[in-house]
Amino acid sequence: MWKKKPSGCYNRKKAKESAQKNASVIAKIPKLINYFTIQGATKTIWFKITINKTNLWCLTLFISLVSDDPALWTTNEDTINHVIEHGFQQNLQNSQFPESKRIIPGTSSRFRYLSLSLFQRTLLNGELGNREYLSYSVTTGSVYCVPCRLFGNQVPIAQEGWSDWKHPERVTDHENTNDHKNCVLTMIERNRKKGKIDSELIASLEFEKKYWRNVLTRVVAIVVSLTSRGLPMRGHNECFRSLHNGNFMRELELIAQFDPFLSKHIAQYRNSGRGKVSYLSSTTYYEVIHIMKNKIMKTIINEVKNAKYFSIVVDSTPDISHTDQLSLIYRYVLNGIPVERFIQFIPNTGHKSKEIADAVLKAIHEHGLDIKNCRGQSYDNASNMSGKYSGLQARIKEVSPLAEYAPCSAHSLNLVGQCAADSSQESTAFFCLMQNIYVFFSSSTSRWTTFISHTSTNITLKRKSDTRWSARYDMCFSLLKNWDSIITSLINIRDSTSEKAITKNEAKGLFLHLNKLETAILVLFWGDVLERFNLINKKLQSISIDLITVSNLYSSLINYVKQLRSTSMFEQYEKKALLLSNVKKYDENRKKKRKLAHDETRKNEIVQDSRTKFRVNTYIEIVDRLTSELKKRKIAYDEINNNFGFLFNLTKLNSVELTNCADLLHKKYTNDLPSSFANECIHFKGYLISKLKTESMTILEMQQFIIENKVQEVFTYIEIATRMFLSIPASNCSAERSFSALKRIKNYLRSKLNEELLNDYAILHIEAELVKTIEFDEVIDKFASTKTRKKCI
Repeated sequence: MWKKKPSGCYNRKKAKESAQKNASVIAKIPKLINYFTIQGATKTIWFKITINKTNLWCLTLFISLVSDDPALWTTNEDTINHVIEHGFQQNLQNSQFPESKRIIPGTSSRFRYLSLSLFQRTLLNGELGNREYLSYSVTTGSVYCVPCRLFGNQVPIAQEGWSDWKHPERVTDHENTNDHKNCVLTMIERNRKKGKIDSELIASLEFEKKYWRNVLTRVVAIVVSLTSRGLPMRGHNECFRSLHNGNFMRELELIAQFDPFLSKHIAQYRNSGRGKVSYLSSTTYYEVIHIMKNKIMKTIINEVKNAKYFSIVVDSTPDISHTDQLSLIYRYVLNGIPVERFIQFIPNTGHKSKEIADAVLKAIHEHGLDIKNCRGQSYDNASNMSGKYSGLQARIKEVSPLAEYAPCSAHSLNLVGQCAADSSQESTAFFCLMQNIYVFFSSSTSRWTTFISHTSTNITLKRKSDTRWSARYDMCFSLLKNWDSIITSLINIRDSTSEKAITKNEAKGLFLHLNKLETAILVLFWGDVLERFNLINKKLQSISIDLITVSNLYSSLINYVKQLRSTSMFEQYEKKALLLSNVKKYDENRKKKRKLAHDETRKNEIVQDSRTKFRVNTYIEIVDRLTSELKKRKIAYDEINNNFGFLFNLTKLNSVELTNCADLLHKKYTNDLPSSFANECIHFKGYLISKLKTESMTILEMQQFIIENKVQEVFTYIEIATRMFLSIPASNCSAERSFSALKRIKNYLRSKLNEELLNDYAILHIEAELVKTIEFDEVIDKFASTKTRKKCI
């Protein structure tokens, strides 16, 4: 906008003396208007008459060189400022629009004209809204989008004008593009700065934005609900009101029964097909799932980087499609508490240690983590994982020497029980007998009914599991509680006249093996042992457990099993077995005679009776095997605890002992702990005493004590040492738990699930607690910014 005093504009200082001349000036204004119209200037010319200091008339003429015709605009900052300040004309005075005449292709006498209805649109709620951004050009007979013309959108409707009156829907397509919306928003922001806001335009955009964000809010909420529970989203089709449209659409229909907004949206966009935007299709929620997965991954990786020290937990299993899935878990300390986060499933890495190591190291590098900060690793006891020279743990140590390997304590305890159970023939036959009893009754509904009719407890028979030793405890416990019921049921089936001969014979064989004093002793013995093992195993599966606690629990089991070896304990089990089975003597097997050499006699040969033979060859053999295996498995944890164990008894060590232990830890972690670490340990000991913390503290309690008292800056390296130790995993149970999630997500109905979607579903399901912390608005904003959307979000 600029003002000019052209040659046709006169200034008369003596207005009183020359009123006629002033009148002639005013009379010449129409001529000026015609002049500037010819030159392409505005038709709007205004003037004002003021009285200056000398009380003379002063006529000032303001002329704008920005036309009302958008086709004549020269796009520059002056034009933009003029339109922002004074607005623009839509030029709808002549609703016939004669200049818009366009011949219909293929004809010579038929024409189309611009319709006034083009300047209106139907809103989502049925109301009519004006297209305030359109302007009609009289000179070209075309329609222009003013915001796009002003702010550089290189589309025909902005530069050359649009006159395809046959396809008015293309105007709708244009106004739904991101480029148009950005130009409108830019114009609105410029209006705000100038203090003049096009309220109808803003209201229209805000209404559309709010509408679609409300739709997406409901979509995100349903995605969170289903994925956090590992439920499938899709069904056989994506049609509303279908019985096979899947969980996602079923939840939409359920919510719509109580949500008028969603009900109206579904009614309007239901089964609209491809090309129609509704944001209710699988394409939309797959994008939302991927966005949420990326956000969770970003959160986890940032937490690992902030914690600095981390450990890896790795295990593999085949899925329903026979694809080997390698589960990768990161363990680190967050706010003084160790956490283990699932990262991803890596398919088909192979079973060789080199292949697994390459896959793990590649994943760590892709996540932007430094393998040098890895302080621990935990796998099962397979040779390709735990091998000291060429296993996975050895290959990781080649890259990161401080990555201590800790075998899975829960898996090791299972192996202890497995070795003990296989140590003698009687023990192996005992577990086979319990499994056979379960199979015998559970394989027939009539036999199961017979068993239920004789039992007075709610505890039914349990089956054996090769990996879950808690199941073996349940099996022993149920057999002990239902001993009389099983005996009675087997006798009834054996003596029944309606049963088949093979069934009666099988019942007779099970009864003969069960109704023995040796079997009763083993039921009582293994019941007690497996009860202790089961409770310890559950404790070992805790994420917060540390290796010192693991070592102490193993020691407690060793001491417990040693007490069972005494003759008095065997006699106690013998007395209980006599009461349980009502069998008074041991099974007398045929005595085997050893073949003698030609110069040997049987004069001093010792012959054991059945009781002594069972006690020595079965009972003591099992106890000794338990003890030796527990000691062997415990060594792996003691080697790591030798470095950090002094922290557990910090207040009980004298200054010299504390200094020696601290120096050893410093020598191992020279890049993490300074030479003054021993001095800090002595100071921290005094601080604990001053706080009356003279009792032994676990490393976890020590870490939390430092954080709660906010003394991290004083005892910085004590906090670092405890953080490193807590980052070392004691088991790989988190990886085993991820396999349970894998079976729920990739089942036989979803066996073709691709790897990207599998990992998206898995991380949202396994890390459901983190999913709850995601703000829906953040997901919607990311969804809107990932690519050009057809709707304003």
